[in-house]
Amino acid sequence: MNDQQKKCLEIANCFEFMPGSDHQHNQSELPQIFLKHPIADSVTFFGGSFNPFHAGHRACLDLCPEKNILIVPDCNPFKDNTQKPELVYDNFLSLALELKDTNYSLYPGFLARNQANPTSLWLPKVQMNEKNFLMGDDSYMSLLTWKNPDAIIKALTKLYVVPRIFSKADYLKQEIEIKKINPNLEIHYLADHPYKNISSTDLRK
Repeated sequence: MNDQQKKCLEIANCFEFMPGSDHQHNQSELPQIFLKHPIADSVTFFGGSFNPFHAGHRACLDLCPEKNILIVPDCNPFKDNTQKPELVYDNFLSLALELKDTNYSLYPGFLARNQANPTSLWLPKVQMNEKNFLMGDDSYMSLLTWKNPDAIIKALTKLYVVPRIFSKADYLKQEIEIKKINPNLEIHYLADHPYKNISSTDLRK
């Protein structure tokens, strides 16, 4: 583990409710640039590679009504767009600085480990009463193809879906299948926004 990864891990260890924390640190030790306010009882995750972070990502965040939103950048070595381990902290800090005047907090634990992090392996282990997820509709429509989707869906209280590609009819068909797994899951479809055609892949070209 290089120095950049170690810096990310030091920050991640202060999120005591996250799996993998050393439980010797807590949120009170975090600079406000990473944690805007203490997260308790409920957390809403917003994950992605954010390479680069763009106006579409920001629109998703701004549309979500939840207070305790935690951005979870992921570094997947099996993706071509993965961030280089020697730059993970620098990139994480740049994102934190870009969002410093918002209420959105950031968790760098997966960047520190530089390995695939299937949501089904960590989400059920989060020590929080209410676990929610914010995602674009492309992720929502592919959710049942993720690794062990039942574990993800059963762990969630609310799911917030931001329009991008699909229609409301598509959403409702997917909702029927998802609620077969967790009938109590609240699924909220958020408002449209003008940045839904922006993609990180296109921006990298």
